[in-house]
Amino acid sequence: MRRIKICTTLLLLGMVPSLALAESFRPSPLAADAGIDALNRSVAQEVLERELFGNPYASVVIGNIDIYDQFPYLEARYFQVVSDPQWNRLLYGETDQGLFAFDGSSSSVGALANPRGLATDADGNLYVADADNDRIVVLGTSYEFDELRLTPRYEISGLARPYGLAVSDAGTPLDTSDDLLYVANTGKNEVVSYALAADGASLKARVGELGSGIGFFAGPMAIAVGRDNGVNTDRVFVADAHNSRLVELIDRGNQLEWANSARHEMGLVTSLDTDHWGSIYAAAPNAGLIQKMDTTMKPVAEMRSEVKRPRSFHVPFVNTHDHTTGRVTRAGHGGGLVVEEWSDNSGLRLVDLDVEVKDVAVVADETIDVSFQLTDRAHVRAEIVASDGKVVARRDAGMMNTGDQTVSMGADDFVANASPGEYSLRLRADSSYADRQGDESYTQFALAGAPFTVLPSRVEHMGAFPNPFNPQTRISFVVPSGADRAWSIKVFDLRGREVRDLGRGTAAAGEHGVIWDGRDTNGGSVSSGVYVYELRVDGDLFSGKLALVK
Repeated sequence: MRRIKICTTLLLLGMVPSLALAESFRPSPLAADAGIDALNRSVAQEVLERELFGNPYASVVIGNIDIYDQFPYLEARYFQVVSDPQWNRLLYGETDQGLFAFDGSSSSVGALANPRGLATDADGNLYVADADNDRIVVLGTSYEFDELRLTPRYEISGLARPYGLAVSDAGTPLDTSDDLLYVANTGKNEVVSYALAADGASLKARVGELGSGIGFFAGPMAIAVGRDNGVNTDRVFVADAHNSRLVELIDRGNQLEWANSARHEMGLVTSLDTDHWGSIYAAAPNAGLIQKMDTTMKPVAEMRSEVKRPRSFHVPFVNTHDHTTGRVTRAGHGGGLVVEEWSDNSGLRLVDLDVEVKDVAVVADETIDVSFQLTDRAHVRAEIVASDGKVVARRDAGMMNTGDQTVSMGADDFVANASPGEYSLRLRADSSYADRQGDESYTQFALAGAPFTVLPSRVEHMGAFPNPFNPQTRISFVVPSGADRAWSIKVFDLRGREVRDLGRGTAAAGEHGVIWDGRDTNGGSVSSGVYVYELRVDGDLFSGKLALVK
């Protein structure tokens, strides 16, 4: 191991809030105080006066937060590990402290050769795909103050150029005794699973051989395990390079069952990862993008212009030890660590994860159905707003997952009367991650036919619509619950002369309306101008003006 001292913040996992428009991926500076947006060759030369990396490939974060009831109250440690297959080593260290290099040459596992994919578990064990040695190297980690130590534990041999790794907690995030390791065994075009133990690993299942159909792979390069609320599921996702597809497997214990596949146009995918809620992230260097997908492998967002040939995207999972209560939790971070091509303007960078509301559509019939897509899990609220800014309906849909969603609004959601006309649907999505901006969408739509009403405690006059009008308008009122009410409506000119008796009758509870077609008692068309109507409902008298424009 060789230490490289660096005196500036390298990989700051504390995210900086942004006032920009909503974005699914928002670049976050590595060291805002130092003015460093990313760690690249230029920064390394300026700060360290050395190259630092040959060709960084993958990265993981080993994170722990400790909460105390006395000073220092809170301690947070975030150690980053980066594989460098060109220089056959791992580079690792903590924010704002030192960097260390590990090549294995002076350890019990021997020299690394072409280290590629990385993975970690809740105990901080580090799994390294040592591709040219046809093995997985397992390293234990420990730390004291600012120094992380890597201690070889064992190796898993008998593989063929493994590139991708993923550890599953098997549904118990803080119990590593039942953990599983999944390997994209690229050289044999297969996926292999192992049961992990403190002193070794035992083979559980394998699937695949060279081919293009169900049960076949052609260059599986990357692998990830599904998640649901921070807990791993039995779903395994594989990037099948030469077949240009993502494959979903189901772990049945001693069998990896082929479940589904989805074609893509990203080209070579070198990294897959999942976040706290199970969204999938793929890094595609040749396409120059990071693509985000929902749990069904449907794309929902991408990061393209901000990254250069990304090789890896990693969502850190952090252990929090609350020593005041004894509680320990493990949760996914609201951001990602990107490994790019190593150049003067690209290398390692951070992004915040946020939510966008996309593809909003409104269908108004007996209910108002709002369909949309979320690019991250969010708390969704919908409001219907009249042209005068008044909110006439609202629904709190609660937390909704990434992907295609629908919110339906009916009579129970209305807080004010809504006559036929133009309205705006306001859809608000607040990210599940703290200190994120969220997103808000406005969509215009029309209410036609029977309006939505809220029964008042007394008769309510709703006016006339449209007004001004030509050729007709509708005068509306609402009768409260209870007995039927007698009503009548008459129209007068400005001199008080009766122009038209629009009728009379009884009305049950609910909304009612009477049409005036701009004609007088004799059926003749009246001239343009302003008219007055009187509405009587039992003992209540209402009036309003009507403007006929020809």
